[in-house]
Amino acid sequence: MDLIDKRIIFELLINYRTSYQAIAKKLDLSVNAVKKRFEKLKSVGIIRGGSLVPLPVMKGTEDWMAILRLKESGASDDLLDSIGSHLLVQSGSILTDGSILCFGHYSGAQDLQEIGTFLRQVKGVTSVEFHTILNALGKKCDLDDSDLKVLRCLREEPRISISKITRKTGITPRRVSQILKKLIGENGAEPTFYVNWEPQGGTQPDEVSFLMRVHWNLNAGGYTAFIVQIRHKEGIEEGKRITDILTANYPFEFWYAYASAFEPVIFCIFLVEHIHDSIDIINMIKQVPEAIDVYPIFGYPTRVFRSQVDDYFERIFKQLDFP
Repeated sequence: MDLIDKRIIFELLINYRTSYQAIAKKLDLSVNAVKKRFEKLKSVGIIRGGSLVPLPVMKGTEDWMAILRLKESGASDDLLDSIGSHLLVQSGSILTDGSILCFGHYSGAQDLQEIGTFLRQVKGVTSVEFHTILNALGKKCDLDDSDLKVLRCLREEPRISISKITRKTGITPRRVSQILKKLIGENGAEPTFYVNWEPQGGTQPDEVSFLMRVHWNLNAGGYTAFIVQIRHKEGIEEGKRITDILTANYPFEFWYAYASAFEPVIFCIFLVEHIHDSIDIINMIKQVPEAIDVYPIFGYPTRVFRSQVDDYFERIFKQLDFP
């Protein structure tokens, strides 16, 4: 994998429906070259597909992440399963230092209190580092039957053509195009929570209600992905300076970063071919003046306990099945 592959993946992050022709034109490549790279990324498992995702304002929840540090005995699969039994926990993984990293959602202060209390009371947990994730909320819109029919087509087949949507729904091509523009943007939408993201020509996330997002597995293809948690000096600009330095020094290895909504902390995701390369990256970050504390996170495969997105679409599509 190289920088061109990374740029192709980022184009699909803006809009998984984008065509080979559009990507080829933007990256100054042939259509055949883009198609071959796309197919190779899928064959090795780096690209796992794509899906329709509602923005927070539509599903009524926002996201959190937590690191659970445990007694010397460390984490186990059974302990991870018990944490995943809570409805506000979506996924989790055991880290190489014996801690647990988990992600979930919340819909208000009461949910935050509930999940915080639950995590602190997990057997063996000595401390919980909890962060709500800074994210764009998106644009709230009411969905009529035509909107829902188009969304269901996208949910079943993300790269479905407009003509096929028309055949399946009876909605005219012009109307389908209008619905797509309203819901996901004419050219997709910029990612909603990446601190280091530079606009790539997509619609701003506060102007759309859904994303067409690529799914990836950066640990596939012989690579290792890891997270570096960086506590920095107060101020959003301090975190941005760090990501600017990382982008300049590691154009391929540094993929994206997201920020805590409460504390001056950013989480930076890196990809390396050789694990020893991570040591150089971590040591370099420690020398950045804005960085106060640097904590590398290496984990085992993530376990998904439930999909809030699946629950959301199951709920809204019932309107079509039961008029």
